[in-house]
Amino acid sequence: MNAKFMVIPVVFSALLLASCGGSYSSDSSDSSNSYGSSNNNYGKTTNDMNKNDMSSSTKTPTLTQKDVLATVKSKLSSDVVVMLPKAIPLSSDKHYLSAKTSDSSDAYQVVFYETKAPISVNSSDLKDTSKATPIATISGKMYATEEAAAEATGHMNDVNTGVNGVDLGSGITGYSDAGAGSTFLNWAEGRWSMGVRNTTSADPQDSIVLAKKVVAVLEKETLPAPHQVGGMKLEAAPNKAEGNIISWQDGKTDYTVSDFADPLDGVHITTSFTE
Repeated sequence: MNAKFMVIPVVFSALLLASCGGSYSSDSSDSSNSYGSSNNNYGKTTNDMNKNDMSSSTKTPTLTQKDVLATVKSKLSSDVVVMLPKAIPLSSDKHYLSAKTSDSSDAYQVVFYETKAPISVNSSDLKDTSKATPIATISGKMYATEEAAAEATGHMNDVNTGVNGVDLGSGITGYSDAGAGSTFLNWAEGRWSMGVRNTTSADPQDSIVLAKKVVAVLEKETLPAPHQVGGMKLEAAPNKAEGNIISWQDGKTDYTVSDFADPLDGVHITTSFTE
C-alpha cells in the first residue's frame, strides 16, 4: 500500500520538468524571428557574424561598410589594380550597404546598393528595387595607351579662360559656356577639370550654387591625385544620376565613380579613396 503512494510524486516531478523544458524551447524560437527587423546588429564584427551563421544557416550576416568593401575586393579578379572607396554615404544609419560585382582581365565594376535589411554581396535580391537602391558605380578599366586612358576621363583643357568669370570661393574662378540646349560652368583645380551642366531654361544660379559647394568640399577633402589628368562632370538638375561622373587616370588605367544621384555624394565617395 505504501509503495503505491510513492509513485505519485515521482510522476508529478517528471511532468513538471518536461513542462519547463518545453517553455524554454519556445522562447528560443521566438528570438530568432526578430533578426534584421531593427538596427541592433549594425556594426557587428566578423567574429560576431560567424557566431550568428553557426546558430542559423538562414540568417544574412550584418556587415559593416569595412566588411562589405573587403568582401567586394575578394570577389574581384582582374589584371587591373582594384581601387575602392573607403566610405559610401547612406540615407539612414538604419540602412545597410551591399554590392554587385563584375570583372574581366582588363576591367572591373562594382555597383553599390543601399538596402533596408542585410543583403549579401552579389545576391539576386539586389535586383529587387523594393529591397535595394543603387547608390553609385565604381569601375576601373585598362586601356592600350595612356593617351586613351586620359581621353576616357573626359578631362577638359584650358577651362580657366574665357568671359563671364564667376567667383566660386577659395580663389577659384569658374567660366560659363553654352551650347546644344545646355549651359556649362567650368573650372580647374590642379590636374582636375570640373564642370556643372544645366539646361538653358533653368536658373543659372543653380549651377553656381552647386559649383561653390563642390569647391567648399574640396577645401576640406582631397581628390585622388591623377597621373596625369582627371575630369568631373556634374548635373545641376537633381537626380540625374546618369549624367554625374568623376574619373581620373593612373597610367593606362581609368578609374570612375558614376551614376550617383546626389553630386556631393559622388564627391565624398571619390575623396574617400584618399582617406
